[in-house]
Amino acid sequence: MTETPSQLGLNTVEFEEELRDALIAGASCLEIADEQRGWCEDALAGVPFPCSPELLQPLARLHAVNSRQWEAEDRVRQARDGAIPAIKREIDQLNSLRHALIEQVDRILDAAWGANEDVPPLTESIGSALDRLSVQTLRIVHTERLVGGGAGAAERVAILRRQRDDLVWSIAVACEDLVSGRRRTPRPERMKLYGKSGR
Repeated sequence: MTETPSQLGLNTVEFEEELRDALIAGASCLEIADEQRGWCEDALAGVPFPCSPELLQPLARLHAVNSRQWEAEDRVRQARDGAIPAIKREIDQLNSLRHALIEQVDRILDAAWGANEDVPPLTESIGSALDRLSVQTLRIVHTERLVGGGAGAAERVAILRRQRDDLVWSIAVACEDLVSGRRRTPRPERMKLYGKSGR
């Protein structure tokens, strides 16, 4: 299973401080990207409590962590050799925070639907799918900024948007299946161990 804050060597207060620091350090991307507000609301329209602060807060944090991680990965590709280890450690820390937030989202959502072991599971949790949606949203925003206004760039962005639309549709259908009891969430155990041997 992915580490909880305590397994990462952080108590809850320290975990929140680490998360806050990561969000503050990476806030610039989200502050200027108004098009990212409400990045997941269309996918969650069918869940019993799509606008619950309990759900939207960790989703906002997840998107902010993904934004910060995207920027850190950009920096590591441009960094001199001496700066790379520190940025890689930052990426590992953000990845751990990201997985903790995915699990938090899944715990909140799992409480909304029963676990019927007689129906087939989804291939991934809704939290994991929303994480992919967050990354796809960031990919669109960054692609729009980088590629300029040529015809080829417009086609690339259009393809990314179609992929995002398909992902939103898939998440919405999966949520409907979970609410109706036609499907169940996959078993929650995750075996990824960041920063430890035996990955």
